[in-house]
Amino acid sequence: MRRIRYEFKAKNIKKKKVNIVISVDGVKVILRKKQKRKERAWDEGRMVVMHDPVYRIFYVSHDSQDLKIFSYIARDGANNSFRCNVFKSKKKTQAMRVVRTVGQAFEVCHKLSLQHALQNADGQADGASNNSADDPHVEGLQLAGPAMADGEHARADSDGTYLSDCGACELPLALPDLGAPNGGPGLKDRSGQDNEKGSLCPSAGQPLGSPGSPCSSASATPLASQHCLQLLQHQLLQQQQQTQVAVAQVQLLKDQLSAETTARIEAQARVRQLLLTNRDLLQHVSLLVRQLKELEIKAQLRHPGEGQGTAPLSGAPRDTER
Repeated sequence: MRRIRYEFKAKNIKKKKVNIVISVDGVKVILRKKQKRKERAWDEGRMVVMHDPVYRIFYVSHDSQDLKIFSYIARDGANNSFRCNVFKSKKKTQAMRVVRTVGQAFEVCHKLSLQHALQNADGQADGASNNSADDPHVEGLQLAGPAMADGEHARADSDGTYLSDCGACELPLALPDLGAPNGGPGLKDRSGQDNEKGSLCPSAGQPLGSPGSPCSSASATPLASQHCLQLLQHQLLQQQQQTQVAVAQVQLLKDQLSAETTARIEAQARVRQLLLTNRDLLQHVSLLVRQLKELEIKAQLRHPGEGQGTAPLSGAPRDTER
């Protein structure tokens, strides 16, 4: 901020009087000029110096020494560069009001963006739920026709014959027993074999649009499968993150263990060094004590009577001459 003002003063560039308009759309800087009498229309496009949207402004502040001076930094959308705009107001309260208003505009825009995002998410969720609720009903209605036709045809054929067409599958299916007389053991064997073959696809009496069939579930609920896929992806991502956290914790524990081991080894080395130093000092003290005892013994052997004669004199008071 100060460097920009210094450069402008060095280049002898004069300040311009402007009006600052702050709104949700952004910060608009307009030149403040008196309208001439001849000009009937006020062209605001020519007077606009700059217009920065709120989402491009990321820093606004005062000068620490002079509160009348304030600035904001915005990103230029044309060349993706950052531009610092410096202003000086007549009063400190005016500058503080401008800075506070820019901050409030940023908060309002942030809240509005969150509300729009929530509304869009709710709208998409409602639309998806409506589509997922309508699609199975429509397909069930479309697939109920052939199933009912096959059922009526099966009821009409009471002699235990086989149907060649079963809708989605091409395997022959045996008709269920509808109360007709038994056709002999051969017919029962054939019906048992055909039932084993027909277990791979739905029977003729079962509607094809039922929720239990895999084909209908795959075609009727693509949104549910997509949500399941997204859920699995999120779970996989969460497991990966948990694994990374666990690995980081293990590495941290290893580092702590190695640091504690190193510190313990260093402490043991210091204790050993202190023990050696203490032993040397004790040996030196013992040597000094021994030498002192030897000196005392030698002194007593050289002068045996001095110690007895001088001892009482040292404690008796001395007579001073008057």
